[in-house]
Amino acid sequence: MRSIFNQLLKCLPLGAVLTCVAPAYAQDCKNYYFLHSNAEVEVTLYDGKGDKSAVQTWVVNEVNADGNATRSTVTATMVNTKGEEIVKSTGTYRCQEGRLMADIRMVLPYNQDPQNQQTQPTATGKLDEAYVEYPAVMTEGMQLPDAVFDMEVTTAGAPGVARIEMTNRKVEGKEQVTSDAGSWDAYKITYDAEMKMRVAGIGVPVNMKTTEWFVPGFGVVKSESYNKKGKLRGKTLLTGLKM
Repeated sequence: MRSIFNQLLKCLPLGAVLTCVAPAYAQDCKNYYFLHSNAEVEVTLYDGKGDKSAVQTWVVNEVNADGNATRSTVTATMVNTKGEEIVKSTGTYRCQEGRLMADIRMVLPYNQDPQNQQTQPTATGKLDEAYVEYPAVMTEGMQLPDAVFDMEVTTAGAPGVARIEMTNRKVEGKEQVTSDAGSWDAYKITYDAEMKMRVAGIGVPVNMKTTEWFVPGFGVVKSESYNKKGKLRGKTLLTGLKM
């Protein structure tokens, strides 16, 4: 069961690609790749040794107005290094005046390991409790809102309940991130991630440290996750985009 937790908290999928992002985009929603209808984004996942472990493809299926906000529906498909589908999931994103709300169900790669294909988390919490918030404007030292999410999971046929908490989210500064897809000036965000899960009456908490690089008005372009001893568990990197 601990391996299931480690896959859930190993790294975060990410989004968006541009070679540069103008400061004016910070107050705008139209440049987030999640809000471009039919956009396709490729994210590559690596294990702690730096070896490629999976590829996740995001497809924006639908974009609609939601009051004063914009709302999209996104499908994510993950395949292993053999090209075999591991898991497919659907979630939502919302944006208002540049503030992005990312569905926590979509930013958790809960089935990265092919051995864990039987784990299929399903959200049970209210929708307004299931989003990770990224403000339109960020500054170094800024504290970001925590995120908490409850969900049902099935592990090898056994039902269970899990709670995911993302706390102590802080903007550490700006760094350059470069990949084959482009180069970005991104804000480095760190936070603590804890999962408490009970299956068949047995509970095992797992704690991780996560760092992600976020471009306001665009999205996350890189992430890394570490265990409590500081050992790298995995990372993600934007590797492609079609808009």
